[in-house]
Amino acid sequence: MSTNGQSDHVEGNFQTLKDHIAKLSNNQNNILTKFEVLNQNMEELRSIVSQFSEKISSLEEKSTDKRNIKSDVCLLKKRIDELYAIVKEGKEDISCPSDDVQDVESCHSEVSSSSKVAMTTGLDRDTIRAAYEDVRSDGTPTEWAVFKFEGSRIVCSARGSDFTEFRKQFADDERAFGYLRLQMGDEMSKRRKFMFVAWVGPNVSVINRAKMSTDKAIVKDIISNFAVELQLESQAEIDIDQFKDALNRAGGANYGTGVRDL
Repeated sequence: MSTNGQSDHVEGNFQTLKDHIAKLSNNQNNILTKFEVLNQNMEELRSIVSQFSEKISSLEEKSTDKRNIKSDVCLLKKRIDELYAIVKEGKEDISCPSDDVQDVESCHSEVSSSSKVAMTTGLDRDTIRAAYEDVRSDGTPTEWAVFKFEGSRIVCSARGSDFTEFRKQFADDERAFGYLRLQMGDEMSKRRKFMFVAWVGPNVSVINRAKMSTDKAIVKDIISNFAVELQLESQAEIDIDQFKDALNRAGGANYGTGVRDL
């Protein structure tokens, strides 16, 4: 082979080698590009997996919170049902305190000694109205009437004209209401005044005390005409002189001799 022929052959091989090198370089660039894309895809996948993991953790926490809340609600509901039974049936509370219901316990500690409390109060309207009209009538000697609880109903328990007997109607462990007619004024102008009293004995439970305002409003739906209303909580307050002083303050000055007719 001539020198020129050899030179052409070498040059041709060299060109082929350059072409192969160029292809390899392009392939390498393509591989690098694809690797970069793959790397980006991997980063994106890692981000998605991380977000998914966080959502799973969040759902697990919420699920745990829901279970805890549900458990707390069940405990509170059970405790409320127990308190409702105590109030409705008049049973003493003998259950043990729970750390999970301390808020309920703090309230319950004040009312656990309550007994015989009805959720609703009824009235014996006929006997109460008859006693009310009897006290108001000028044609009868009746000067007072007392209304007490019989179970979940309020009834007229006694009527009379002697104030000493009126004072004996109120026990330390009960609630009651009284309606009185008292003669007021002086020797020149005598007139009769009416008074409504609510009795809450010193040994009455907290929950029964709380019900007093509601029960009083029910009674006053019938006992509606009076000059003075008093709430009494001790035997010393059931005093006819104090009653008349309250009526005098409500009705203005009394210019008589001071002699009082009962």
